[in-house]
Amino acid sequence: MARLVFGLLVLILSAGGALADGIEVSQSLENSSIAYADSVKFEIVLTWDGPQTAYLFDKPLNPRFESLKVRRFASSIGSSLTGGTEVTTKKFLYVLEPTMAGIGRIEPVTISYLSWPDSLPGQLLTEAMSVAIAPPQAVVTPEQSYRWLWWLIIFGMAFVVAAVVTVVVRRNRRPVEVVKTPREDLLEELAGARTAAGSDLKKFQTDVYKILTVFLRRQYNLEPFGPVDDRFEQRMKDAGVEHAAAKKINEWLSRAERDKYSPAEFGPGETVRLESELREFFEKFRE
Repeated sequence: MARLVFGLLVLILSAGGALADGIEVSQSLENSSIAYADSVKFEIVLTWDGPQTAYLFDKPLNPRFESLKVRRFASSIGSSLTGGTEVTTKKFLYVLEPTMAGIGRIEPVTISYLSWPDSLPGQLLTEAMSVAIAPPQAVVTPEQSYRWLWWLIIFGMAFVVAAVVTVVVRRNRRPVEVVKTPREDLLEELAGARTAAGSDLKKFQTDVYKILTVFLRRQYNLEPFGPVDDRFEQRMKDAGVEHAAAKKINEWLSRAERDKYSPAEFGPGETVRLESELREFFEKFRE
């Protein structure tokens, strides 16, 4: 089936009705037509220059669909450096499946947000999209034949036995995947970040901020909204982080925010020293 992707750049309106610079929205639909038994991916992508905390999306999206329903929903957010500028991308992914044949319609989606630190509200709006849904295929019933049925049962049992043997053999050969804890992932990513950054402390601090926020999200379902300050330290304590640990993590996050944009130059050993300090702390951290 041919794939068709629709892109749309939408002008952004602030609460007062003026144009809001620096953030854009695009949308895509995986296919223009699908079979009744298939599904289709619908994605909304937000992009802006700046950190992940520049905008807060405090209200869930409420898309409306005709002849379609949501099988699966996922969202993600990430940042990267482009020409020395931090660029953040937030994605909303819907996997949709048909509820009836015909034209499946995706109504415009309103996306509400708050800009930080001024907390000004704004809205983004996508455009309607549609996909053609083919009718369900008719079930073909073969003529009844007991001899044919017995042969089918025999071949089916032989196939099942062969499949089970194959799966058991492959499973015995397959290495057991070890599920890592958030702390173990943090320590592994920390080493990779130091290697990638070398002596560039600003780049290392950008990665440290991401690594710490991912750890807090996975371990405590907690992440900062807006600049890191004493209020976020209290939120960590309320979420179950020990007081001394909450204070230390808050200091690292706050410093990472400053160092990413600091014009000052840092010594070549500062990256190694900071990585060693973080590693020593989290190797003793009690989950």
